[in-house]
Amino acid sequence: MGCIIQVVGKKDTGKTSAIERAVKFLKEKGYRIAVVKHSHHEIDIQGKDTYRFWEAGSDIVIFNDSKCVMFYRCNLNLLYLLPVDIILVEGYKDLELGKKIEIHNPTEVDEISRRIVNEAENCKKECNLIINGKKVECNDPLTVLLYNLLNYLKIRELKIES
Repeated sequence: MGCIIQVVGKKDTGKTSAIERAVKFLKEKGYRIAVVKHSHHEIDIQGKDTYRFWEAGSDIVIFNDSKCVMFYRCNLNLLYLLPVDIILVEGYKDLELGKKIEIHNPTEVDEISRRIVNEAENCKKECNLIINGKKVECNDPLTVLLYNLLNYLKIRELKIES
């Protein structure tokens, strides 16, 4: 399961800039990163196709352009399944999702990005997964997703019979 680091603060205090700098540095070190942004703005506009699919009852909508965006009905427990090393969360100040770091003004951006990186490097967890008696490297997203799911559900041993 990835480390979760939350950056909270008032509007225009530098949350996005601090996370952006930390992401660049952590990616250079080879970490897999997810960023979750809490927003009060709607990005799925009434009348558009994706909105219509939601209204029809779809549980997941994938908007596939050159970057691909996936929408799902928010359940923050799904954060624990993301196939990444580090999850950076901007906002959700009223929730305890992980290590919380507060920023007060834009002059703190460099300091906060260093704290994010430090926290991320100190909490990286090993992926210990044994399949068919062999230790498996967690190098691909599906293996990490499997590991995170088993870990989240507290499953220590699993046997699938065919």
